Amino acid sequence: MILLLLGLALYAGLHLFTTALRSVRDPVVARIGEISWKAVVAIGLIASVWLMVRGYGDASAEALWIAPGWARPLVVVLMLPTFILYMGTHPGSAIGARIRHPQLTAFMLWAGMHLLVNGEFRATILFGGLLAWAVVQLILLDRRDGRPPLPQPNASPLKAWAAIPIGIALWVGLLFAHEWLFGVSPIA
Repeated sequence: MILLLLGLALYAGLHLFTTALRSVRDPVVARIGEISWKAVVAIGLIASVWLMVRGYGDASAEALWIAPGWARPLVVVLMLPTFILYMGTHPGSAIGARIRHPQLTAFMLWAGMHLLVNGEFRATILFGGLLAWAVVQLILLDRRDGRPPLPQPNASPLKAWAAIPIGIALWVGLLFAHEWLFGVSPIA
């Protein structure tokens, strides 16, 4: 459990540090350079994911609740718009012109849906922790940046709407790869 909590803390801390503590972050970046800063953060994020995966495997799988029968099919269907939202972050995206933080919104939906269908103690810690981080991150981003007008898509229609077919393809691919990757089939 400690590794899982350390991984969550490192993941959230790196993101929140970058968002909320610009006055501390900016001098560090000025001293070591942008590329070095990004390398440090990337290594930290890789380490945080490793800690979460390792910690999840070691944590208690005690069931806190059993998801209702309708939850899994609902989550499978709702993951489709989640993937589309996640892919809608690129500049010129028509989705990014309608939703302020599409990737973070998708992340919140992903964590919330996984929390709904995973009633184990360790899943509650993992997905609940990631959902809490994402909500705080969204609030801090809006507080830091204000609420500027949404950017308008200035790309070709193909690029503006590319998130939809890419999101669909990723959703279909993960439906079939989920069991191989994570040991649980969403469609079984």
